[in-house]
Amino acid sequence: MAFRLSPIFMAIVIALLLSGVVSAAPNIQTFVSASVKTLQLSSEIVTENQDALRTIDGDIALAYRLHRGSMAYEQPGKLRIDASIPHLVTGYYIINGNQKLTVAPFVHKVQDTTGAPGKRQTLLDFGLVSPELLTDYTATFLRRDSGLILFQIQPKQAGETQKDLVWIDPKTHITTQRYNYNRDGKLIKWFLYKNPKLVGGVYVPTRVELYNPQNKLAGATVYENIRVNLPLSENIFKI
Repeated sequence: MAFRLSPIFMAIVIALLLSGVVSAAPNIQTFVSASVKTLQLSSEIVTENQDALRTIDGDIALAYRLHRGSMAYEQPGKLRIDASIPHLVTGYYIINGNQKLTVAPFVHKVQDTTGAPGKRQTLLDFGLVSPELLTDYTATFLRRDSGLILFQIQPKQAGETQKDLVWIDPKTHITTQRYNYNRDGKLIKWFLYKNPKLVGGVYVPTRVELYNPQNKLAGATVYENIRVNLPLSENIFKI
């Protein structure tokens, strides 16, 4: 015998949907920063706890010694980060599609990151979800949490188990909090993205705090001179 929903039951469901009591699961596409064609900013590390940083990763600890820097992004998938200790050392790296160039004193290395998206930084590291992120990653809605939307972001490759949990503010569309886990499900580090500023119609965090798994503040970076959708030279992304 065929099962049929009663008209009264259907009317109740429709009324709940219209009232917002029952709603469809959020889609991360709603929060993608598709309007950000280019983004530029300068950065300064204002907190550096080397003991806490070394519990995360030696390379991260070294990177936090480079106190000043800048970032330039162009959609899709072009990113350049410059960093320096004034008057001592400078370095930069460029991501252009599946190519990554790292330049530092005594280092000039080009890598093919095809099939290894975890080796590429994206706007997610700066608190925004770029459209190209979803080419390599699957985003799964988990729940609403204190007014934020919680997603799990994981590489699409079969057998890849590393993941990030990201809490997105539905008003600003920035990632306010992010937890990073390795392939074994162990928490490696987590971030807070704070003090959002509206620039060119887009909210951008102006302070990022990095914590180790023991919840110790390992580092804090502030962003200034934020510019959205201004022209960029293609030469700065050349590999």
